[in-house]
Amino acid sequence: MEYHILLTNDDGLHSAPFRAFWTGLMERKIGKVTVVVPEHEMSAAGKGITLHKPLRIRKLPVKVRGFGYREAFTVSGTPGDAVTVAVKYIMDSEPDVVVSGINVGDNITLDNIFTSGTIAAALQGTIMGITSSAFSVEIPAGQPSRPVDRFLTHARLAAMITEWLAKRGLPDGVDLLNVNFPYKMSEDTPIRVTRLARMKFENYVLERIDTRGNPYYWLGGNPVPVTEKDRGTDLYALMVERAVSITPISLDLSVRELNCEELNKKRRRALEEIASLADQLKEYLVKLTGKHSNVQEEETTSP
Repeated sequence: MEYHILLTNDDGLHSAPFRAFWTGLMERKIGKVTVVVPEHEMSAAGKGITLHKPLRIRKLPVKVRGFGYREAFTVSGTPGDAVTVAVKYIMDSEPDVVVSGINVGDNITLDNIFTSGTIAAALQGTIMGITSSAFSVEIPAGQPSRPVDRFLTHARLAAMITEWLAKRGLPDGVDLLNVNFPYKMSEDTPIRVTRLARMKFENYVLERIDTRGNPYYWLGGNPVPVTEKDRGTDLYALMVERAVSITPISLDLSVRELNCEELNKKRRRALEEIASLADQLKEYLVKLTGKHSNVQEEETTSP
């Protein structure tokens, strides 16, 4: 069966991790890949939508590593706009999966669930009833976010997750996967199923004075300390263990009475399914990066 994948992001067409993901999906031969992204970078846009001005759609030829020129669409709006326009106007039928990323920079913690444009695109897919996942890669300070080849291992793992989602869907009780990769990947990189930490940065406001004597302000953030209490979270996995973090997320934010026994059974089953996925990813990662592996060379020789 051929699946239909919607690939989007919040960084636009020129992001190297995004281009690597596109290549990874094409290599995997999951099915048709439709690419619809914001026209400009929309980092930290959250799940905004554009209601106060018209949207513009452009169709462009884009060179995909190893696969020649492919068709892509840009939308002059937010990541959420891009997904809505793709599903409701550009695509002939609803996609089987919406994947967003791979973002330049990690998107861990609860704070980023509400802030990240990458996660927002996946959330839009989820709200529309489509199996969705967000993918991001940590970019340490001073490290390059190019070229595409630097992120092919990350992309191939993301493509494997995409295929798993297309074939199986999300486990019952899980609305979204949020996946974060460390910058450097090797056969020793752990893969963890995690929960959300609360925040990575504590914000502050910095006042400056312009040349006319008027104040202006910058928002910034200081990293919060990561302690043993954070073990099991996406923050601990990425920042301390240097692991791939897979966070299953439920969007039921209501405070209400629940059948805890039934809910816990459902969540245990979901976590077991995702743990099984993590085991499969680890085996594939060893094949991709192991000392005697030729998988990567074989997959990069396509014309």
